Amino acid sequence: MKEKLSDVIENFKNMKVLVIGDAILDTYVKGAPDRVSREAPVLVFNVDEQEHQCGGAANTAINVAALGAETYFLTVVGRDSSSRELMDVLKKHKVRTDYILRDKGRVTIAKKRITSASHQLMRIDEGTTSPISQMCEKDMLQHVAGLYPTIDAIIVSDYGFGVITCGIVNGLKELLAVEPKILVADARDLSRFKSLKPDAVKPNYEETIKLLQIEKANYNRADQIQEYSRKLHEITGANKVAVTLDVDGVLFLEKGKSPYRILAVPQDHKKAIGAGDTFISAMTLSLASKVKGEVAVQIAAAAAAVVVQKEGTAGCSNIELKAYFTAVPKYITQTGQLLEILKELKKQGKKIVFTNGCFDIIHKGHIALLNKAREAGDILIVGVNNDNSIRKLKGSERPINNLEDRITVLAGFQSVDYLIAFENESPAELIKEVHPDVFVKGGNYTETSIPEAPLLKKLGCEVKIVPYIEEHSTTHIINKIRDINHEVDIEVSTKDLSKAHLN
Repeated sequence: MKEKLSDVIENFKNMKVLVIGDAILDTYVKGAPDRVSREAPVLVFNVDEQEHQCGGAANTAINVAALGAETYFLTVVGRDSSSRELMDVLKKHKVRTDYILRDKGRVTIAKKRITSASHQLMRIDEGTTSPISQMCEKDMLQHVAGLYPTIDAIIVSDYGFGVITCGIVNGLKELLAVEPKILVADARDLSRFKSLKPDAVKPNYEETIKLLQIEKANYNRADQIQEYSRKLHEITGANKVAVTLDVDGVLFLEKGKSPYRILAVPQDHKKAIGAGDTFISAMTLSLASKVKGEVAVQIAAAAAAVVVQKEGTAGCSNIELKAYFTAVPKYITQTGQLLEILKELKKQGKKIVFTNGCFDIIHKGHIALLNKAREAGDILIVGVNNDNSIRKLKGSERPINNLEDRITVLAGFQSVDYLIAFENESPAELIKEVHPDVFVKGGNYTETSIPEAPLLKKLGCEVKIVPYIEEHSTTHIINKIRDINHEVDIEVSTKDLSKAHLN
């Protein structure tokens, strides 16, 4: 099954998808209030950095592209600086922006969040939310008609900000009647798309109870929604309804079939935004790949699970999704795969940290090293000596635990993002390929005494030393066990001698 899922995910790269909907520019302004203004009794906020990301349908388009599909995004924005920033972010994530319309009569939807020390102090919203002009609607429909013969699927992402008009819905209905395509809708009001008879819709719990006009449950939410499955199909016109229930997983309802439930995998949910966009992107691509609904939802839930482990607005790459279905998702077996992942992470401005070791018997010192390494950047790559490498370094009696066991244990640490094994005694070749921003070394070294120092200097890599914790090393633990065994052997021998003397 896992190999088949991998084939399905790989096939995403052959897909062409059109995303239609409302684009939002999310801007994060980071800084600190440092004094009171002389002009008024207010604090002066000093800006340290400003980061632009995409929200709304634009984030859905980015997620589709991250999963490997050729992605066309169709929306209407203003002729302003926000639209330029939005287009730049989309292009950076390989989304085709050729068909985005810019209307000088509109202001691009933008949400600016002012943050300090991870706390949001204020949000400033702007943008036109009234329906787009008839001219823009006509141009959009022409673009849709032109793209329609070449695409495999359509995602309609409606946030109620005026892009998806009744005219757009009617235009899609006419095209679908002539040549059916996979169409998935994600909207605050899914009843608007009933006439399209979508293949699937993806409401969250809040949207679902609003559609059904019912109160929040004081019992199991999945059981509550399941009672209204027929009504949900009627309201949305959809054959498949995937109700996302955040920590309670997903309830999948398909006409003529029993409800299918996916439970959420317990994990540390970070500040990930837009996991629902990831879900609908993966589900659409899976349905376009002609897999069963249950399989499509399983793949979509996996993609969302990858994203909720990340900070901020994030996507799931094709490689990350395939890795999720391996025995140990964090373990990357091919250097080329790791480099492809890092290429995308570096594009996003992530700070890459690398450390390495044998990690034969995990102890307090290892945990301290990994935690300190993770604090040094955004992504921690851990290079692990394979079994042959350890024998060269430590002797024929090592390792105590084989590579598979060591990798499985390390993958359980929250601080570790990716693991890769290496054959040589030194990780120099791997460091050269990974080209990290920070290299963390455990031990009593100085920056110049590290064996890899010349290479690190050449790469311009920052070096951090984490000193060993006294009496916390694998060798010390093994010697201690040997001493205890030796004492036990002596004690047993003494007792045997005493018995022999008595006899």
